Amino acid sequence: MDTSNTPFGADALDAARSLYQGEGLALPPVPAALAPHLRQVGATAYASRDLDWTLYDFDHFLDELQSGKAVEPYVAFGLSGHGLALQAAHYYAVTDRCAVLFQMRWGTPMNRPEQDRQRHDAALSFAQKLQAAADARATSGKSPSGQRIVAAESSFHGSRWAWLPADAAPASQPAWHASRGGAIVDALVALKQLG
Repeated sequence: MDTSNTPFGADALDAARSLYQGEGLALPPVPAALAPHLRQVGATAYASRDLDWTLYDFDHFLDELQSGKAVEPYVAFGLSGHGLALQAAHYYAVTDRCAVLFQMRWGTPMNRPEQDRQRHDAALSFAQKLQAAADARATSGKSPSGQRIVAAESSFHGSRWAWLPADAAPASQPAWHASRGGAIVDALVALKQLG
């Protein structure tokens, strides 16, 4: 993609804010350290890093975390999809201790806009709480060493959470925990149970 005319940093954040306000959705949180790197990577997509796939490609984000490659902190979010029924709001945020992968059907004839807005905004709020709790547990030495808690929640791919190595391939098949009420909330509960 030619990024010569792509807004960066504050300009990209302003463009994203405008997009989300137009949809009546809360703007996804962008960590201060990543904000200067934020850029538009598609017509309605923003990221603090290069992406070799679209926001709609949920499994690529998940596979990357399970690949064994070190994944540097980043944020990616926006609205994208395929056709009329497969549109979604996306939020991907990865830190050294936590990863939130969130994809919610949005902008389709099957939407329930008011309920979906509430669900989207609540998921972002819980994502911030999960990220803060992961940092707090790691600082206090109560998190598994070298592990990252990962919450993966998608309208199309289901909802689950797991502990994954932060910079290595899992030694065995990850122990994913299926979630009915939302992986982000379930991961937050599991993290708080560490003490």
